[in-house]
Amino acid sequence: MSTNKKIKTDNILQDIIDFEILRYLVNYLLISKKNKKNNNNTSNQYKINKFYLNRNEILNYILVSKKWYNFISLTISNNIINNKLFENWLNVSYNDNKSFIENYNNQNQYDKNSILFVNQENKLCDISFNKEFSIIKIKESIIDDYFKFNLFLNQITIDDFKEIKMKFENNQLVYNRIVVNLETDEKGVEDDTLFPIHEYISNENPEIISNLFKILELNINFWLSDGYSPNSDEEKDGHHDTDDKGNKKCTALYFNNLLVSGFDIEVVEDEETLKIFKILKGKNIFYEGSDFGSECPTHINYSALFDPNNSGQQVESIIVKNECDNEEFVEARHLIKVNQFENLHSITIPINPFQILSNLSEEIGSYSFYRNRAESGNSKNMKSELNQMINSFITSKSLKNLNISSINLIFFSFEDFARYFQGNFFNFINRINNTIESFSNSFKPLFSESNTSIERIELDCMHLLNIDTFSNLLNNKSIKYLYLNNSDFIVYYGQECGYSGRGISYDLVPEPISINQYLFDNIFSSSLTSIRHYKINFKDSDELKLIFNLILNNIFKLQLYSLIFEFKENQLVCEFVKEYKNLINNISTQQQQQQQKPNNINLKEIKIKIKDYDEYIQELNNINNPYFTTIIKKILNNDD
Repeated sequence: MSTNKKIKTDNILQDIIDFEILRYLVNYLLISKKNKKNNNNTSNQYKINKFYLNRNEILNYILVSKKWYNFISLTISNNIINNKLFENWLNVSYNDNKSFIENYNNQNQYDKNSILFVNQENKLCDISFNKEFSIIKIKESIIDDYFKFNLFLNQITIDDFKEIKMKFENNQLVYNRIVVNLETDEKGVEDDTLFPIHEYISNENPEIISNLFKILELNINFWLSDGYSPNSDEEKDGHHDTDDKGNKKCTALYFNNLLVSGFDIEVVEDEETLKIFKILKGKNIFYEGSDFGSECPTHINYSALFDPNNSGQQVESIIVKNECDNEEFVEARHLIKVNQFENLHSITIPINPFQILSNLSEEIGSYSFYRNRAESGNSKNMKSELNQMINSFITSKSLKNLNISSINLIFFSFEDFARYFQGNFFNFINRINNTIESFSNSFKPLFSESNTSIERIELDCMHLLNIDTFSNLLNNKSIKYLYLNNSDFIVYYGQECGYSGRGISYDLVPEPISINQYLFDNIFSSSLTSIRHYKINFKDSDELKLIFNLILNNIFKLQLYSLIFEFKENQLVCEFVKEYKNLINNISTQQQQQQQKPNNINLKEIKIKIKDYDEYIQELNNINNPYFTTIIKKILNNDD
């Protein structure tokens, strides 16, 4: 082979290698991690919010060479084209305040010069588009052809729906897809739009309606100001699927994204409102429940929401929102049918651990630690219900992502409760510790069961899960992502604090036990672990120092691919920078002493999530780090 041919061949091979690496990097930066794990038709879609967040890193790659620029530009543009993401990336006009009838044969317009992206801080961000040096370049003819057959609206009426159905039935509908994004905080959308449409379809051919919803995609956010109650006993019992002649009826409206707020403020426990999901069925359900912090709180019974016989087998994700100052929660008994869903892959819920502990304490013949103001959520069979909840999670064949938060009980603590306790103080301490152990034991199968589908667990431990809960974590082969908040386990003991008329007085003293130390030394350092990503939410500098010591002590054994450090308070970031630099220097020293190679380190990424991104970005980027890729992200809502 001539020298010129060999050089040319080598260059081609190098380009192929470069492009494969670039493709991997672009995919990593622009594909949502949640999408990757859900294994559906959105698993390889690029997200505009991730493009905006990672734009500086992408810019660094395209500045390397013209070849790199062209490849990255083509890769991103083709992903938008192939996945038909134009309405997600482009600034599309929804022809506001016009109905489907007024819009018919009118193509949606879009900004042909720039992409105006509203980030999660509600700031308008301008991304260059179809210009000489733009990264995103798509032929106008491709976009125009797409909008000829895809219509996007921000309202729909009963008359619109009838017109769409009539044209569809007569093969006169020119669109392959009609998307309606309706968002309102006003009362009436259900009365004026949703319920009339539902009543209309109940008398129509169910097969036609089913096929129509393959074209008509509804995304609706609305408020039920007075809650919801089924119109008839048949609806309440679920026996309204056929008409008087025995013919199958169309009983539900179908939505892609269904966001519902509201409840019945006239009752203490609302058992009816969530039965609305019997007639309004969403693929992705977001429910913002009651204001449990009000003077006359209403507690929601979530059983209907988490029952596929009510919500339907089309459900893929359920989020129950909980504001930081709200005491509303999902009970264990509401979740025992999760394993009956066939397509549900993601659950996000708040629970009330102290309500559970109080009931567990009563079950073993002890005192009630805590009662919420509505007297709701109490059970005489809490241990059984808690075990059934966990069993439903681990026996689900579809569940991939489980996020359990805890409500914020700022007015309750065991220490405060102990100050008013009268009786044998040491029996009291034993009761607390035994009750916590009972709670912790119920969660153990979530981490020890080998045959589960769950890949990602985010859990607020509330300092209630002991080491034994995680002791069989090596048996589990499905969990890849583990995010623990408030993980340090607390054991309580009594300490003399003085004398009173009744004798020696005691204080209840908490003694923390580090779960992180156990995990790093026994789980993350074992070749048997399946966990590759671990997130830590820091509260103080002592915890920060402990984690860096654990990383250093296990650096050549750790099986983790990434560590995510999240800071709610920015003053800890300065301490982090100091500890991070020390870690890098100490790894270098260990390498020389142990004659280890850099590629013996499995840990590849350190990801830092902070609030005030701009204040620390330069300092963090200036850290000279030959071992890990450092990724700095701003904490945003729904960040993944």
